[in-house]
Amino acid sequence: MRKSGYLLGAIVALHAGASQAVDGYKNLHFGDSRQTVLESKICTLTPRTAPIEGLEYYSCPDLKLGKDSLEAGLFFIDNRFLRISIVTPVEKSFLIAQGLTEKYGPPSSQSPSDHFIKLDNQPNSHAFMAFDNNTVFYKFSTNADMKRQALLIYTSPDYEKILVKKQLKGINPDL
Repeated sequence: MRKSGYLLGAIVALHAGASQAVDGYKNLHFGDSRQTVLESKICTLTPRTAPIEGLEYYSCPDLKLGKDSLEAGLFFIDNRFLRISIVTPVEKSFLIAQGLTEKYGPPSSQSPSDHFIKLDNQPNSHAFMAFDNNTVFYKFSTNADMKRQALLIYTSPDYEKILVKKQLKGINPDL
């Protein structure tokens, strides 16, 4: 059996650091206005059509993570910053997962270990690790051609609730 950066189920055994409450990413805080985020110049932000109704979405081709310049997406609801997703280098996934474990402690939830193993040999597989009460997610996937992707997500704990409330406002008058 070949070893892979995807065999992350064992990462739970890594030593844990002090857990911190995630309230944003770098100098941005969840709830910051869109204007505050744009003025931060965290990266080159370009407005895009949101993939989900109720969201405002900005893409970013040059977010810095260490020495790497990565693709990211920032999500806003009602002009408030609530989530960032970062496409991370697959070859650095084990190091990033170890760094997350050291910073936030053991995962607060994660896929069963067999899901991580399937990433090595089964198309269209998915697995995840979540930290700090599920406000930091590290998601892994393979597509039909076995191309791998790793996505790091920092999210407000209220993101889903706020999004559903916003979407319901759009349909409730018609019910």
